[in-house]
Amino acid sequence: MGFFRGFLAPFRGGVYVARHRLWPYLLLPMVLDLALGAATMFASARYWHEELTSTLTTSPVIGWIFLAVMTVLGGVVLFLVAQPLLLAVFADRLSERVERSVRGTAPAVPFIASTGRALVHGLLKLVLYGLALVVGLGLTAVSGIGSLVGVGLGALFLAYDGFDYPLSRRGASFGKKWAYLARHPAQTLGFGLGATLLYLIPLAVFVAPPFVAAGATLVFLEAEGGTQLGEADGKPPSKKDSAVGGQDGAKGGVRKSAEM
Repeated sequence: MGFFRGFLAPFRGGVYVARHRLWPYLLLPMVLDLALGAATMFASARYWHEELTSTLTTSPVIGWIFLAVMTVLGGVVLFLVAQPLLLAVFADRLSERVERSVRGTAPAVPFIASTGRALVHGLLKLVLYGLALVVGLGLTAVSGIGSLVGVGLGALFLAYDGFDYPLSRRGASFGKKWAYLARHPAQTLGFGLGATLLYLIPLAVFVAPPFVAAGATLVFLEAEGGTQLGEADGKPPSKKDSAVGGQDGAKGGVRKSAEM
């Protein structure tokens, strides 16, 4: 149950955004994404052009092919590393909006304090990214399984990115955020795989972070018992459910009076 709930969460986040017309939360992030994509490709192309200067001179055809491939790969890596930091504030606001829609309220965190904590945790996460990259490259050179390990670690980091927002609003430390993921292994694994699949859809990378944040918020509230019937999709309980609840409450009051 937890695995499939986690796996579907990023896609549920996209459906939630569309159903509740939360597109304004995506417009500026998409513009920033396009600018970031152009900047990372330019930086990657410039770096590899300098590195391959001799190859471009001696073997132009091979050199330009290699330059094109390395430019795309380098640009994609830089984009995926920088994107969560660039869009953290916007994804956090969307996550808070989703929680208020579902619960009617959300923990209030001072903007400066939350931003500072997000930056510190983001830097710590970049350190882990670097370590994971070194481990992946080392395993690739030794055993050839580095790519598989890299995909697994990438999925785990995507799960952290998603649940980071509702946990941060509750003042969770960097260690406690990872502890939450460890307490829900099936949910974490499913969410990481679902988010990875979402990122692999062409052009979805430009809207994936908000969708991931919204989906993680829905799953977090459900896992923590913070939703009621119908609230997972932002719908209040039906009148029938409310009536049933009222009748049950009345019956409970009668039973209590009889016992007294």
